[in-house]
Amino acid sequence: MESKKNTILKVLRLITKLLPAYLPTLFVAKLVAAAEMFPGIIFGSIILDMIISKEPVSDIMEYVLIMVFSILVIGVLRWGLDKIIIVQKRIISVRINQIICEKSFQLDYETLEKKSTLELIHKANEGMSSYGGIWGFCSQFGDLIERICKIVYSVGLLAALFLPVTGKVLSGFGFFLNQWYSGVFTVFFLVLTLLASYLIKRWIGRREQEVFDKNVEANRRFRYFFGFVYRYESGKDIRLYRMKDMIMNEIEEDNIFCENIAAGMLKNYHLASVAGSVIGAVFEASSYIYVGLKAIAGLISTGNVLRYVGAMRELSVSLSGIIEVYVSVEIQSKYLAYFSDFLEIENRKNTGTLPVREITEQNCSIEFRDVSFRYPNNSHMVLSHVNITLETGSKMALVGKNGAGKSTFVKLLCRLYDPTEGEILLNGINIKEYDYYEYMKVFSVVFQDYKLFSFSLAENVSASLDFNHDRIEECLGKAGFGERLETMTEGIHTNIYQLQEKGIELSGGEAQKIAIARALYKNAPVVILDEPTSALDPVSEYDIYKRFDDMVEEKTTLYISHRMSSCRFCDRIIVFDEGGIVQSGTHDELLTEKDKLYSQLWNAQAQYYFSGTERAL
Repeated sequence: MESKKNTILKVLRLITKLLPAYLPTLFVAKLVAAAEMFPGIIFGSIILDMIISKEPVSDIMEYVLIMVFSILVIGVLRWGLDKIIIVQKRIISVRINQIICEKSFQLDYETLEKKSTLELIHKANEGMSSYGGIWGFCSQFGDLIERICKIVYSVGLLAALFLPVTGKVLSGFGFFLNQWYSGVFTVFFLVLTLLASYLIKRWIGRREQEVFDKNVEANRRFRYFFGFVYRYESGKDIRLYRMKDMIMNEIEEDNIFCENIAAGMLKNYHLASVAGSVIGAVFEASSYIYVGLKAIAGLISTGNVLRYVGAMRELSVSLSGIIEVYVSVEIQSKYLAYFSDFLEIENRKNTGTLPVREITEQNCSIEFRDVSFRYPNNSHMVLSHVNITLETGSKMALVGKNGAGKSTFVKLLCRLYDPTEGEILLNGINIKEYDYYEYMKVFSVVFQDYKLFSFSLAENVSASLDFNHDRIEECLGKAGFGERLETMTEGIHTNIYQLQEKGIELSGGEAQKIAIARALYKNAPVVILDEPTSALDPVSEYDIYKRFDDMVEEKTTLYISHRMSSCRFCDRIIVFDEGGIVQSGTHDELLTEKDKLYSQLWNAQAQYYFSGTERAL
């Protein structure tokens, strides 16, 4: 585990990176804030002595005005600096959210999907909210600076209390009080107070750290189930299957768990509070006794009693509080360090440097050479020794049972993952050698679980804020969305989903057409449909695939389905089973292999959809 110093420094470096001006502004603000109490203490003691000595009223009022003016100036400065800090803290919070988004989008898909990464992201989010998150840390760190400054100011005022007074003839106890070492007992109680406060706060800190670690999982579960309140699309299943009690049971269990932990911490807080109050009272009592005895011995004036008692009080509160604040800063920095650790996650994917500008529809041959793959933290090979070449301009279909490895094949092709063994070649060059982001331009994909976003139609289709108006309408028309588009008063600028103003809801078929239009708009050399129509019957799926095939014209096209009937029109059908390629050929060729998987699956599926004549085709 990192040292306390390194953890705090890591967070301070993060804050400086987010907003360089924040820490200097905070330091000046707390320097001013710490001085706010001292004009009253200093000038108040002088004024009291002047009143006792019956000084002229005009002289007394002069000091009163100086005191009031000093307090006013310091108060105005503090108010202005505090307002600046509030704005700066908001800027930091906004930039943190931006950084989380940017970092998440920059992570390799393979890295992002790892359980360890997801846990760290959750811890980072939890850490940013625990103890008030970055705001809480900044406030506590500011309090730490302010208390240190108050200690310095108080010690400066109290220094004269321990200096011997010259010109006085004293004996016995009075002589002892006039020596510098007479304050040794006060210093002893001061050290004892600091040590006890530190041990108490450290004990509380460990308990709070334990509570945080226990609550991470409970909070994650609570947010998952509580999130159904906002996800209206889940409401149908919850109501139809009466799942309310199941969900509420999970929420209640998590609440009870957190409440029990909170109750235990409340007892700890009470115990620590009582112990801290007793220890602080002992120090204050010893300090006041010492100052009072000096006043009785005539070593300090009545006004100085006010000064030293006030300074002692500030010193006592600041010293006691500095331990509490330091421990809180230390705890908060541990939480915030999770966020810093998240930012330090490194991508392991080789991004490559070769451009792909030469890759066109007429020049795009892809080869899987002895490719095997298993997902992270899994020993099972999802794909095993796959060898196949996807020729330029060909229309190919990947078919097979669910879980045969078809979608994983596409993820490797799009380089969302890298092969565990073997290599994938694009025009004879390992795809790892190509610039990763340029390589992604080679593919237009409509995944089975495609996603649309709460942007306008045009922005969803173009996946950009800049787009060609005519091409957007053309692609939507080709995808079969033209008639629906004509009914929209805002046209392609219509927002979809209810997050945006005047957002509209889409049927499953309409959303599917927009996803297909997005693939057409990208105009990539290779187009892939990964079972986006799996909810449809085979006849409807076949019609969509055939119509889409006419749209993409001469592009290299890959269709993925577990239904044999949907891809009869393809130049080549590749049959997957248990992570490997078991057959390859045209529909007619594969049907002649009566004892092979394709023929068996065809006959098993066709009986539900086709007549005897069609079944034999």
